[in-house]
Amino acid sequence: MSALLDKLPKKAGRTGWPWDEQFNAPDSFTGVLPKISIIVPSFNQGRYLEETIRSVVLQGYSNYELLIIDAGSTDETLEVIREYEQWITYWVSEKDRGQSHAILKGLDRVNGAIVNWINSDDMCAPGAFYAIAKEFDLNKYDVLCGRCNFIEDTIDNIVLRDERMGVSEDVGITLITKNINQPSAFFRTDVMKQLRVNEEFHYAMDLDLWFRYIITRGQGRVRLVEDLLTYFRWHNASKSIAQGYKFQSDIDKVYYNILLGAKQDKIILDFVKHGIDNFDEFTPESYVISIPIEELYSFFSHIIYSAAQFYYQEDEYVKSRQALSLGLFYDKNKKYNNIHKSLSKRLSFPDLVISTLKFFKKQLRAS
Repeated sequence: MSALLDKLPKKAGRTGWPWDEQFNAPDSFTGVLPKISIIVPSFNQGRYLEETIRSVVLQGYSNYELLIIDAGSTDETLEVIREYEQWITYWVSEKDRGQSHAILKGLDRVNGAIVNWINSDDMCAPGAFYAIAKEFDLNKYDVLCGRCNFIEDTIDNIVLRDERMGVSEDVGITLITKNINQPSAFFRTDVMKQLRVNEEFHYAMDLDLWFRYIITRGQGRVRLVEDLLTYFRWHNASKSIAQGYKFQSDIDKVYYNILLGAKQDKIILDFVKHGIDNFDEFTPESYVISIPIEELYSFFSHIIYSAAQFYYQEDEYVKSRQALSLGLFYDKNKKYNNIHKSLSKRLSFPDLVISTLKFFKKQLRAS
C-alpha cells in the first residue's frame, strides 16, 4: 500500500478505485507536469463527494489543485470536506446563485494551466492527470477531450462506455448533434477564463461554453484522445435524472443566442423561442461568431427546415412557406443541401407533411 493511501482516511468495506487503489507515475513518463485545477461545485451530494475527492488525490500527480465550492449543504458534505481538508487547496460553503455561479467562483481562484470542473457526484479515472499531461500540448491546443464512462450509482455498474465530446465535419453539424461530454473536456485555463461560464444557464452551461468556444475559435485546436479520464454518475438525485426535462429549454436558449448573433430572420428566432420556458425571464445575448459563417450553414439549414415542419404541423402555412423560402439559399449549396438531407432522415415527420413541404418548396422555386 502506498504512503499516500496510508495517510488517507480508511474506509472499511470499500474496495477498488478510489478506495484502496492509487495511480502511480508511469516509469516511462518524462514530460513536465502542468498544474491541473479541478473545481468541484457541490450541494448536498455528501454521499458521493468523498469518492470525488479521493479520485483526484489518488492520481499520484503532484501538481494539481482541488477547489470545492459548496452552496451551503445540510447533509454530510461539510464532514467529508473537513476530513480531507489537508488535500483540498480551497473550499467554501455558502449560499450561491447556482452551479454556474459556483464554477465561476472557483474559476476566479484557480492558478493551474489546465482546468475543468468535476461535479460532486462524479470521479476522475485512474491515470487521468498523467494522460492529460502527456497529450495536452498547450502550445497547439485549447481543449483536450478524452473518454468518459457513465455509471449508475456505483463504479461497478457501467451503463455507457467511452463517451467523448462530439466534433463533426463542420461546426454546424457539431451544434446540431449536441454530443456533449463535459467531465472529460479539459480547457486551457486562460481560454476558459476568457469565455467564462454563463449564469443564465442552470442545466446546459457546459454545452453553452462548448458552443461559444467553437463558434469563436473553430474546431482546429481541439485534441481528441482515447484515454478514459472521468466517470459520470447517474442516480435518482442527479440533475440529469431528476430534472432532465429542463435541459432542452437551456439548449434552445443557446441556439437562440447563436441565431441572434448570426442575424437570422425573426421567423426562425420565434420558432426557437417556442422551446424556451418562461421566455420573459430570459435575457437573450447576441453571441459573437468569429469563424467563417459558412461553417454554420448546415446548422442554419437544419433549424430553418425544422421551423418549416413545425409551422406546417401547427397549420401556420404562411410561416411554413416563409421558412422554406429562407432555406432555398442553402439548397443552392450542394454540400450543405446534402448535409440537410442526411439530417432530415433523423426527423420523424408524416409523409404527408414532407410531401406538402416539397410542394411548397417547388412553388417557391418557380416564383
